[in-house]
Amino acid sequence: MENDNDAKMQNLNEYLLDTRERFCAINSDYFDNEIPDIMVRISDRLYSRIGYAHSNPLGIVLSSRYLEKYGWETLDEVLKHEIAHIYAYHFYGERGHRGENFREACKKMGVSPSARTNDLYVEREKWHYRCRNCGQTISTYRPLRSVEYCDSCDGTSDETMLIKVNKDQIDMPLNEFRKKVRPKINVYRCIKCGREVRRYKRWTEKHSCAVCNPDDFDNTCLMELVRNKA
Repeated sequence: MENDNDAKMQNLNEYLLDTRERFCAINSDYFDNEIPDIMVRISDRLYSRIGYAHSNPLGIVLSSRYLEKYGWETLDEVLKHEIAHIYAYHFYGERGHRGENFREACKKMGVSPSARTNDLYVEREKWHYRCRNCGQTISTYRPLRSVEYCDSCDGTSDETMLIKVNKDQIDMPLNEFRKKVRPKINVYRCIKCGREVRRYKRWTEKHSCAVCNPDDFDNTCLMELVRNKA
């Protein structure tokens, strides 16, 4: 495991060095080094996006997964596309894909002003959830946050709650699944009205009750974690 992590970090560092060198070359060749130094990152957490530019601070993030699958022959176009966003925002305050200066920068570098996400594909991680009542499994590319219940079963009880499972538990016989796998949820209660909210993930920030005070945060109706149910 440690060797795998070392190899992964080495690959990310090599991609980062390549990206930094390519940015400097593009900045020199097309913009006379007028674009200021920016933050460059390579992420292994990007699935649905190949890369993106951000403005505060100025920077670009590229997906290591797409780099591994398609190489710089494809990702050079993506990098130039994101550099065009940086250029258009820094000098002209433009955002998005319709700005005149953004499109002019893309034209200068010979790349499309349209994003490439839709015509490239990398296998994405899935989260799996299973009903303890009927055994039906659903899979999603984004983890569920608020507790959801099985559409095929009647009612919203603990039995029909969709429980997060791993791949081994998807095909586990239903009786065995019911015995071994229990719902693990976080229960929050309003200190004012007693309303409860169930969530798969804990809130990282304080929340006030959406019924007592739906518009603004209010300390008088805080949602407090009252128990972890397993």
